[in-house]
This record gives sequence, structure tokens and C-alpha cells, in this order.
Amino acid sequence: MQQIWLKQEPTHQDLIIYMLGWAATPNAILHIDTPGFDVLACCNYTQLNRLQAKDFARYRRIYLFAWSFGIWVAEQCCTELPLHKAIALNGTPYPVHPEWGMRLRVVLRSMRAMAKAGTANPFADDAQAGRYMPDGPYPDRPAADKVDELMFLSGLAEQNSAANLHWHKAYIADKDEIFPPARLWAYWQTVGLGTGFDSYHYPFANPAIVLNELED
Repeated sequence: MQQIWLKQEPTHQDLIIYMLGWAATPNAILHIDTPGFDVLACCNYTQLNRLQAKDFARYRRIYLFAWSFGIWVAEQCCTELPLHKAIALNGTPYPVHPEWGMRLRVVLRSMRAMAKAGTANPFADDAQAGRYMPDGPYPDRPAADKVDELMFLSGLAEQNSAANLHWHKAYIADKDEIFPPARLWAYWQTVGLGTGFDSYHYPFANPAIVLNELED
């Protein structure tokens, strides 16, 4: 699991942690301007590192934005953090699940198709990736690495999924083509959450999805 500090200043009292989705890079959120906040992006999950509360003790408030498979990763890695807000975006704590996530056969079919084509992105197709993922300085990874990441995530998630965090809000995109919106609603309504919005699986095209959750 890569932990990349995009902004880190000794005068900043608040922190934003992004648990990005499978195959994503920090390019996904570089266009979101958050003055006065430190920003930590986590991605590339071929191993997991639990975030320790002592390493973040100086912050007044910690905001977590977890996208897609990043929601499951957050459930494994962020349970010790005193989160001011935890926001889930287009996913559930049960990403490989017959009712609340993707069916395993769909995941396996996707992996086989990606391995054969030599391409992989966290979208339905390359055209959508180009439309919604901003360019940036972080290089893409080889398709084989992304397939390995998906195998790692899906294998662990199938064996060990649980809801440990207290989520404050769960956004569900009406055009999500990775996680079926009906399944996301089915899970989040069991815990009294669910906020629909007009988007595809990539939730950050409009920075307001983050900015509206931050406090002065």
C-alpha cells in the first residue's frame, strides 16, 4: 500500500486521507484544491498497512474519503484513527458479495479480460477513464500489476469483510458501472445511510463531493 503525502505543512491542523480505489493513482484527486489541509493519498494495494493513531496525533480533525475498494481497505487500515468524518464513495465494506458488492465470478471475468487485453483501469472502458480521470504527474502502472492488485483485494475481501468503521455518509452514483447502484443502496440502507448523486464510478469529477464535507 502506497502512502503518498500530497501536502504536509507543520501549520496545518486538519488532514484529509484519500483511500483511493483499485488501479487509481493520486492523479485522481490532484485537481481538488483544499487550502489549509494536509493531504495523504493511499493506493496500490498489494499489501496493507494499518495507520497508527500516534502518527496522526497532532491533527485536530481527520477526514477520510474512501472510494470503491478503498472502503474495504479503510475498514482494515483506519480503525485506530479518531476520524472526524468518514465518507464512503461508490462502494461498500463488502466489495465481493452477492448482495452488497460484486459477484466473484464477475471479478474473475474482469481479471481474465484485463490480463488478455493488457489494459486495466478503474472504469468501464478507456474512453471513460480519459474523460473523468485528470492527467497528472503520477505514472500509470503496468496492467499486470493492476491485475495482481485486484486479485489481492478480491481474495482478501471475499474471505474477510466486516463493517468496523463508523461512516458518516455514503454517496452512491446513479451511473456507477462497476458497483451496481442497487446493491450499494441495499447495503447502506441497512445502516441508515445513502446519498445519491449524478456521477459515474469515478466520484471526483466535481470537487464539491469533497469540499462540501469540509469544515473551516
